Amino acid sequence: MVFVILISIVFVAELIIAFSVITNLIKFDKRIKRAAQFLEEAEPRLKELLVVVQKISAQILELIPVWLATLRQERDKIILNQAKSLISTILFWSINIKVINRIRKSKLAKAVWQGLTLVQNVI
Repeated sequence: MVFVILISIVFVAELIIAFSVITNLIKFDKRIKRAAQFLEEAEPRLKELLVVVQKISAQILELIPVWLATLRQERDKIILNQAKSLISTILFWSINIKVINRIRKSKLAKAVWQGLTLVQNVI
């Protein structure tokens, strides 16, 4: 009698497990069917979208050399402006050095310098 009760408990447990597995499989099947249906409905739109993306990619591919040429021209302009600035700075400094050397050699600058040194010593 105890054996029959234990077997019946195990049988009921197996039925519950089988029922839950089958229920979950049915739910999973419904989800897969909905996903498949969604993909079938979306397929024409996806194809149209992919065609548009392909056309955009082709246009970008055609425009890249133009953009690169424009960027190179801008780069060359920037380099040229920086080179001009550097050359003018070097020229300005070289002129200033010559002027400063001439001023140092002049008698008036020497007198002013000695006067300032004298004033500094007094203070």
